[in-house]
Amino acid sequence: MTLSSMTGFARSQGVSGPYAWAWEIKSVNAKGFDLRLRLPSGWDATDPAVRTRAAAALTRGTLQATLTVERQGVTPTVRVNEDVLDAVLATLKGLGDRIKAEPPRLDGILAVRGVIDVVDAEEREDERRAAEVAIVAGFDAALKSLSEMRRHEGLALGKILGERLSEIGALTARADAAPGRKPEAIRKRLAEQIALLTENGRFDADRLH
Repeated sequence: MTLSSMTGFARSQGVSGPYAWAWEIKSVNAKGFDLRLRLPSGWDATDPAVRTRAAAALTRGTLQATLTVERQGVTPTVRVNEDVLDAVLATLKGLGDRIKAEPPRLDGILAVRGVIDVVDAEEREDERRAAEVAIVAGFDAALKSLSEMRRHEGLALGKILGERLSEIGALTARADAAPGRKPEAIRKRLAEQIALLTENGRFDADRLH
């Protein structure tokens, strides 16, 4: 059994078809496990698989995971909203009969909200599904990196803890042997210092790595 820190950060990114995605995940200390997931609109289909993988990989700590997705290389389509344009022209004609003014310019008419719609090309279902698979795999990769970071930090912290415990053991032995001292009070104080090193989930020793 090895100690594992509960703090860490990891990132993974990739491209699947027209979709570029990136995960950023970080974990902080907590006595239980809590996943706080932020997904962009329209990508909720990845939620169940991501939660299942996170719960299988980690048992303690608060995990914050953020996904960003961009659709690249897609040429937008410009469309004229005929209904809105007809309504605008009818209104301008009515005003022209009542108010003396310069006739409206084309650029002014096109600048009216709703006359021009700019929309992205429609998504392909197969590209979307492939991107979802790649995004879940990317989350797995980020989790692996995070776990490695937590393990390495835990080893370093475990070494420090071991050194402190050795020092505490030596001090306790000296306290027992010192004449006129109160070893019980000294041991109590040392026990409090040990508790400070391990309290509040600083280490996760409940999981084999």
